[in-house]
Amino acid sequence: MKKQSAPFILFIFLLSILGGCEKDDVCLVDTQSTPRLIVKLFDKDDRLLSKAANNVTIYGIGKEDPLITITTDSLVLPLKTGDAFTQYAFLLPTSTATVTVGDTLQINYKRYDQYLNRSCGYRANFILDKKTISYPNAAPIWIDSFEILIDTVSNEQQTHLAIYH
Repeated sequence: MKKQSAPFILFIFLLSILGGCEKDDVCLVDTQSTPRLIVKLFDKDDRLLSKAANNVTIYGIGKEDPLITITTDSLVLPLKTGDAFTQYAFLLPTSTATVTVGDTLQINYKRYDQYLNRSCGYRANFILDKKTISYPNAAPIWIDSFEILIDTVSNEQQTHLAIYH
């Protein structure tokens, strides 16, 4: 009698475990995570005309490896969730390997967290500080100016920052 009831008890046990899972127990792949900053590059002389960059390499300040080398008119940049600002160096190619020219851009923001659900936890959203995007090291070389188009970074479907070069 024991041998015949063991599979039935095992089946009931597994069914109760699987039936106990809820929708919030698994974070789906398509759940939107912390959004990145969307930047579009424009011509400084005709501000409505997008303008691609010529092999500008972007480094996160304090990082050795480049984040991206841009050859298009759009880029996606992550913001630090643990700090109130993120700095990027936009370095231009030169004919000599010993000379580096470029701009350092500091993006200041406030972070607010949004609760998604029990399994995914929180995601960070950002509000760009309009007054404190700056060039911390020197006067700009490559970037002529910039404009915050949308100050709330909560999705990656819209352009947040325009850079004119």
